[in-house]
Amino acid sequence: MPSETPATLTLLDAQDTGEHRWLLNGNTTYTLGRVTSTDITLPYSWVSRKHAMIQREENGRFNLLDLGSSNGTFLNGRRIHTPATLQNGDCIGIGSTRLLFHQDAIPVRPSPVPGPDLDEMTVAFVQKQIITILICDIHDFTKLSETMGDQWVSQLLQHWTGGVSKLVQKHNGIVDKFIGDAVMALWAGPNLGDNIHQALKTAIAINTFTSNLKKKVPDLPWSLQIGAALNTGEAMMGNLAQDGNYTVVGDVVNVAFRLENMTNRQDDLDIVMGGDAAAHLLEPEIFFKKFSFQLKGKQGAVEAYGCSFAKLSTYLGQSAGRLEVQDTPAD
Repeated sequence: MPSETPATLTLLDAQDTGEHRWLLNGNTTYTLGRVTSTDITLPYSWVSRKHAMIQREENGRFNLLDLGSSNGTFLNGRRIHTPATLQNGDCIGIGSTRLLFHQDAIPVRPSPVPGPDLDEMTVAFVQKQIITILICDIHDFTKLSETMGDQWVSQLLQHWTGGVSKLVQKHNGIVDKFIGDAVMALWAGPNLGDNIHQALKTAIAINTFTSNLKKKVPDLPWSLQIGAALNTGEAMMGNLAQDGNYTVVGDVVNVAFRLENMTNRQDDLDIVMGGDAAAHLLEPEIFFKKFSFQLKGKQGAVEAYGCSFAKLSTYLGQSAGRLEVQDTPAD
């Protein structure tokens, strides 16, 4: 493992910067939030209890992740929806709070001596691939956290993430990451149509599992609901970490997160999918509502389709009798 290159995080709003600087050295993760149990405590009303996280990679670089916060996490003025690599001089924004990231140049690892050194041969690879992304997010999670408390919600999330992981794996998907109360899963392979159907089945299964949690967790104040988004397109995919974990980067991911946000705005939209994914369905216009919206950075309108989970279940049942939509994870 390369030697760690320390970094610092400085609160720009503070007059006495000496008392508001944190050294990022010694740990692999640093949580930012309003509660004192976080590594970097920001006691402001616009900061969520567990707002964001900074992660150190083995190569010494740091990534910034949002943990499903209410007000979002911004990097140099732009809201992030997926992990973003931090560079020296970057400004992290949380509400009206600004934090300056500083890190000296990361030393370059010397070139390996030619020869059959297996440690040096297992370098990361990145390749272009058509993938299907599924995002599922628990609605009203911030309200739930404020009602029930962090410790209780943390235990609930452990149960939820365990069940969701089993459901994704059962439908031949890969859990890319959990971000707070959301999961990002992906399907890759030559059979694009089957990948999309597997992702849709997984969304139904996660919704059923989540809504049934109240039966197993009587202390839940209400039945939980999720919103889901599905998008298909080309992405850069590879095992950029030596532990073999995959990272997916591309417009397909960014659009998927934007699509999921739309499920909070309309009651009849439990799941929204991009037009490229819908093109692989049988007569999607019969079951799905078609609409378009503008996305910052894109010249034309983005085409999307959405419906309720009830209509999606009906569609899956009629389009292929072999598709099971009432899956639940094994205990």
